[in-house]
Amino acid sequence: MSGKTLKLPSCLSTCVTLKSLILHAININVVPPRFHLLSLKSLHLLSVNSSGDETIPSLLQVCPVLEYLVVNQTKDDDVMFKVVPPWFCLPSLKSLHLLSVKFSGDEALAKLLEGCEVLDNLVVKRTQDDNVMIFNINVPSLKSLSVENFKGKRAYVEENHGFVINAPLEKLNFKDTFSNFLKFEHMPKTPYPSGTIFPCIDHLELCTCSGGWANLLASILNDAPRLRSLKLKSQHRARYNDPMNLWNEPTVNPECLSTHLEILEWRQYEGTEQERNVAAYVLANATCLKMATFSTRCRNKYHRMLKKLKKLKRVSEICQLVFE
Repeated sequence: MSGKTLKLPSCLSTCVTLKSLILHAININVVPPRFHLLSLKSLHLLSVNSSGDETIPSLLQVCPVLEYLVVNQTKDDDVMFKVVPPWFCLPSLKSLHLLSVKFSGDEALAKLLEGCEVLDNLVVKRTQDDNVMIFNINVPSLKSLSVENFKGKRAYVEENHGFVINAPLEKLNFKDTFSNFLKFEHMPKTPYPSGTIFPCIDHLELCTCSGGWANLLASILNDAPRLRSLKLKSQHRARYNDPMNLWNEPTVNPECLSTHLEILEWRQYEGTEQERNVAAYVLANATCLKMATFSTRCRNKYHRMLKKLKKLKRVSEICQLVFE
């Protein structure tokens, strides 16, 4: 269905077996009262604009069994998600494609994903003017994530701009030549394919709670040549059933360690064998390191851990060890 302006016809509600719908190049003014698409499982919104702030969320809300949603905008389209209200929820949505979609800001995006309670697959292609600085993907059910984020004509900004990913991913396809910030809060494996690079990432935050964090770190060190700041933190205080993968240090010293890394910040450091090995590797190979900060919640082990850290070799002559 395509056209210039559209008040959704109430007759669509009478199509009780309608499973799939494509809306293309239209402006939706209003979602009529008692309008429902009770059987709709697949919806494509292609270059769709809306007049009201909550029009698009209202449209999606009347599709209670929707499982597959594609939202694709062109560069000239208006903001698609102006306001995502508190009542918004897509309880059955399993796959979501956000292709060059514009939001009113970070909060609207976060609320959209928060309402996708069983989302399994997310595909993101960012536009140069999507109004989002930090693309926060906090989806406990998410298994597959595909990201494309190319600079295009977007003006460079000094502030952190990139992704926060909090999801138990099993598959990650990440193509990004613009972001400078990347944070993994929970990702138990190293799922991204060989050949992936993070060319502009200069700040990385990584949660050390899950079993595969060390090998994920090793992979990213190899693939983020401009990494300047690294923050590690155990923030969930949880024990996972996944067997812990031992630290396998890179066979070749990563470029970021030999040319860029200046700051290491490790919160809730516990001094385990694996953590000690990672710390020793970074300190022994980060030639530009200026400051390495460690803090722990295990106060009874503080002095023992401090003594062991002080003994570790530091290749950088200007590196300061700070203990908090």
